[in-house]
Amino acid sequence: MEEYPQLLPLLTIAGGPMRGASVRLRADAQTIGRAPTADIVVPDPHLSRRHAEVWLAPEGASLRDLGSTNGTWVNDRRITGVEQLADGDVIRLGRTELRFFDPGVARTDPVGLRLGTSRRDHHRPTLPLPLPAPPALR
Repeated sequence: MEEYPQLLPLLTIAGGPMRGASVRLRADAQTIGRAPTADIVVPDPHLSRRHAEVWLAPEGASLRDLGSTNGTWVNDRRITGVEQLADGDVIRLGRTELRFFDPGVARTDPVGLRLGTSRRDHHRPTLPLPLPAPPALR
Protein backbone atom coordinates (compact mmCIF):
# COMPACT_ATOMS: atom_id res chain seq x y z
CA MET A 1 0.00 0.00 0.00
CA GLU A 2 3.02 2.26 0.32
CA GLU A 3 2.95 2.80 -3.46
CA TYR A 4 -0.59 4.24 -3.05
CA PRO A 5 -0.35 6.66 -0.12
CA GLN A 6 -3.91 7.85 -0.70
CA LEU A 7 -5.07 4.39 0.45
CA LEU A 8 -3.26 4.62 3.80
CA PRO A 9 -5.50 5.17 6.83
CA LEU A 10 -5.92 8.77 7.92
CA LEU A 11 -6.42 10.62 11.21
CA THR A 12 -8.29 13.90 10.79
CA ILE A 13 -8.56 16.40 13.61
CA ALA A 14 -12.27 17.14 13.83
CA GLY A 15 -12.25 19.32 16.93
CA GLY A 16 -9.65 21.32 18.80
CA PRO A 17 -6.90 23.78 17.98
CA MET A 18 -5.82 22.05 14.74
CA ARG A 19 -9.26 21.30 13.30
CA GLY A 20 -9.03 20.13 9.69
CA ALA A 21 -5.43 18.85 9.81
CA SER A 22 -4.89 15.26 8.64
CA VAL A 23 -2.09 12.73 9.08
CA ARG A 24 -1.55 9.47 7.17
CA LEU A 25 -0.60 6.50 9.34
CA ARG A 26 2.58 4.48 8.78
CA ALA A 27 3.93 1.16 9.94
CA ASP A 28 6.26 2.74 12.51
CA ALA A 29 4.64 4.16 15.63
CA GLN A 30 3.81 7.86 15.57
CA THR A 31 3.68 9.63 18.92
CA ILE A 32 0.86 12.10 19.48
CA GLY A 33 1.39 14.83 22.08
CA ARG A 34 2.06 18.48 22.76
CA ALA A 35 5.89 18.13 22.97
CA PRO A 36 7.74 19.55 19.95
CA THR A 37 9.49 16.18 19.66
CA ALA A 38 6.22 14.27 19.09
CA ASP A 39 5.60 12.95 15.59
CA ILE A 40 2.11 14.49 15.61
CA VAL A 41 2.28 17.73 17.60
CA VAL A 42 -1.08 18.97 18.90
CA PRO A 43 -0.95 22.25 20.87
CA ASP A 44 -3.71 21.25 23.31
CA PRO A 45 -2.79 22.05 26.95
CA HIS A 46 -4.92 19.07 28.05
CA LEU A 47 -2.61 16.62 26.24
CA SER A 48 0.43 15.08 27.81
CA ARG A 49 3.77 15.74 26.15
CA ARG A 50 3.74 12.13 24.94
CA HIS A 51 0.05 11.26 25.11
CA ALA A 52 -0.55 8.30 22.78
CA GLU A 53 0.90 6.47 19.83
CA VAL A 54 -0.68 5.13 16.68
CA TRP A 55 0.70 2.76 14.06
CA LEU A 56 -0.31 0.65 11.09
CA ALA A 57 0.19 -3.12 11.35
CA PRO A 58 -0.81 -5.85 8.85
CA GLU A 59 -4.01 -6.48 10.88
CA GLY A 60 -4.94 -2.77 10.84
CA ALA A 61 -4.36 0.47 12.73
CA SER A 62 -3.70 0.41 16.46
CA LEU A 63 -3.71 3.05 19.18
CA ARG A 64 -2.14 2.98 22.66
CA ASP A 65 -2.25 5.46 25.54
CA LEU A 66 1.24 6.26 26.87
CA GLY A 67 0.20 6.82 30.49
CA SER A 68 -1.35 10.21 29.85
CA THR A 69 -2.93 12.18 32.67
CA ASN A 70 -6.31 12.73 30.99
CA GLY A 71 -6.48 9.41 29.16
CA THR A 72 -7.15 8.36 25.60
CA TRP A 73 -10.75 7.73 24.59
CA VAL A 74 -12.14 5.79 21.61
CA ASN A 75 -15.85 6.19 20.95
CA ASP A 76 -16.38 7.62 24.46
CA ARG A 77 -14.62 4.68 26.14
CA ARG A 78 -11.30 5.12 27.92
CA ILE A 79 -8.71 2.69 26.62
CA THR A 80 -6.06 1.08 28.80
CA GLY A 81 -4.16 -1.17 26.40
CA VAL A 82 -3.75 -1.45 22.66
CA GLU A 83 -6.94 -0.66 20.79
CA GLN A 84 -7.62 -1.76 17.20
CA LEU A 85 -9.16 1.09 15.24
CA ALA A 86 -12.11 0.73 12.87
CA ASP A 87 -13.24 3.10 10.14
CA GLY A 88 -15.24 5.94 11.65
CA ASP A 89 -13.83 5.67 15.19
CA VAL A 90 -13.76 8.91 17.17
CA ILE A 91 -10.60 9.39 19.26
CA ARG A 92 -10.45 12.00 22.01
CA LEU A 93 -7.15 13.17 23.46
CA GLY A 94 -7.51 16.04 25.92
CA ARG A 95 -9.93 18.42 24.24
CA THR A 96 -8.91 17.34 20.75
CA GLU A 97 -11.15 15.04 18.72
CA LEU A 98 -9.78 12.94 15.86
CA ARG A 99 -11.63 10.79 13.33
CA PHE A 100 -10.10 7.60 11.95
CA PHE A 101 -10.69 7.02 8.24
CA ASP A 102 -9.57 3.85 6.46
CA PRO A 103 -10.10 4.17 2.70
CA GLY A 104 -9.58 0.42 2.24
CA VAL A 105 -12.78 -0.41 4.13
CA ALA A 106 -14.42 3.02 4.26
CA ARG A 107 -17.99 3.33 5.36
CA THR A 108 -17.42 6.94 6.38
CA ASP A 109 -15.73 9.97 4.88
CA PRO A 110 -12.66 11.53 6.55
CA VAL A 111 -14.75 13.54 9.01
CA GLY A 112 -16.90 10.62 10.10
CA LEU A 113 -20.09 11.08 8.09
CA ARG A 114 -21.70 7.88 6.82
CA LEU A 115 -21.30 7.14 3.11
CA GLY A 116 -23.93 5.48 0.99
CA THR A 117 -26.99 6.28 -0.99
CA SER A 118 -29.31 8.93 0.31
CA ARG A 119 -32.47 7.65 1.88
CA ARG A 120 -35.56 8.36 -0.17
CA ASP A 121 -37.99 6.96 2.39
CA HIS A 122 -37.82 10.21 4.36
CA HIS A 123 -39.09 12.24 1.43
CA ARG A 124 -41.37 15.05 2.50
CA PRO A 125 -44.08 16.13 0.09
CA THR A 126 -43.82 19.62 -1.31
CA LEU A 127 -46.74 21.77 -0.27
CA PRO A 128 -47.85 24.79 -2.28
CA LEU A 129 -47.25 28.19 -0.74
CA PRO A 130 -50.41 30.01 0.31
CA LEU A 131 -51.38 32.73 -2.13
CA PRO A 132 -52.69 36.05 -0.91
CA ALA A 133 -56.41 36.52 -1.31
CA PRO A 134 -57.33 38.65 -4.34
CA PRO A 135 -58.41 42.18 -3.52
CA ALA A 136 -62.17 42.52 -3.08
CA LEU A 137 -63.98 43.62 -6.20
CA ARG A 138 -65.82 46.95 -5.84
